[in-house]
Amino acid sequence: MLAALLAGPTSAAADLAWTQDRTSTGLQALGRPVVVVYAPQSKTSPQLTSNARITQIYASRDYEGLAQVSTELCWGSPKGLCVPLQGRHINTSAFNGKPANGPLLLVHRVDRWVGDHPPLFVRGTVTVWYADQPHAQVR
Repeated sequence: MLAALLAGPTSAAADLAWTQDRTSTGLQALGRPVVVVYAPQSKTSPQLTSNARITQIYASRDYEGLAQVSTELCWGSPKGLCVPLQGRHINTSAFNGKPANGPLLLVHRVDRWVGDHPPLFVRGTVTVWYADQPHAQVR
């Protein structure tokens, strides 16, 4: 059972994937969003077709310090479909069927400094599993 959990989502096991690691600009003020855009890079990712659709996403974030930071994973724009990270990561199928070229965004906000002070830099990773779906339509 533990091996199955560590292996990741079974629905994405045969799918292709792209991953990108990025670090935010410095978070400076309480509640002010800092948006980091994630998209496949042609040199490091398989070539995406226009029919490539998301089948699963894993996103994580990390930072140094005790500040309380909330992060949302969004597809398309910070005002688009968004889901909050639970703790420092999320494994979600909320974006299934959306175009796999994104963009995906991590939107970070400092909720409380807890003795820390600006700037605060957040490291993030987004992995998108996808499959080519003939005649796929954007939802």
